[in-house]
Amino acid sequence: MTCRCVVIDDEKPARDRVKRLLAAHPDFRIVGEAADAETAVRLIDETTPDLCFLDVRMPEGTGFDVLERVRHVPHVVFVTAYDRYAVPAFEVRSLDYLLKPVGRERFAEALDRARDRIDAAGPARRILDELDDLRRSVGRGAAAPPGPDRISARRGSRILLLDPNEIVWFEAEDTLVFARTAGGRFLVDRTLSDLERQLEGQFFRAHRGCLVNLGRIAEIRPADAGACTIVCPGAGTVALSRRQARRLREVFRW
Repeated sequence: MTCRCVVIDDEKPARDRVKRLLAAHPDFRIVGEAADAETAVRLIDETTPDLCFLDVRMPEGTGFDVLERVRHVPHVVFVTAYDRYAVPAFEVRSLDYLLKPVGRERFAEALDRARDRIDAAGPARRILDELDDLRRSVGRGAAAPPGPDRISARRGSRILLLDPNEIVWFEAEDTLVFARTAGGRFLVDRTLSDLERQLEGQFFRAHRGCLVNLGRIAEIRPADAGACTIVCPGAGTVALSRRQARRLREVFRW
């Protein structure tokens, strides 16, 4: 396994320190670095890394802002000088929270966590590869039937072609993406970024790990600190981040 990494920190010595520590672990490869939030968002979406070493405080936004804005959702290890952000860091499912200056042993522990998490996705990755082969073989055959592009998905040994109109939302869990319908959840061989591009105008990113079908939203309930909850009858509720709530107001004009 080779893990593709990006390093995001506004201080060059801090980025260099992470890179030196990574050099002792040849199964981790750096594919980019950034010094501010805006550049970080572009870097993550363009390079689609497996793992991101992320500072909390930086120009143009925080590390949490970066995670709200990205379309590709990598595993995250926070590397920061501030211990007071540890709880919110784990609320966004970060793998670890390292305090500067980071020691070699503590850094190695974080890499072990990353290895375990990425290795655990191995069986699922084989399923996704099979779906990818199926999609390519279909593409070499007859033209697709009329109607909206359907989404290939899997439940057990069954391969289904889902109508996007019947999908209530897509949700990411670690490296996997699932489609939620009235009939349950199905494993999808796509990233949320790919789905968002294909289904632009029909699905809306409620937060970094969820795309919700605009046609399935029945109610928007205010929550704490400017966030909201989206209600989808027959399926449940979805959290709507504060940033995305502002954007959804532009769609529904409330």
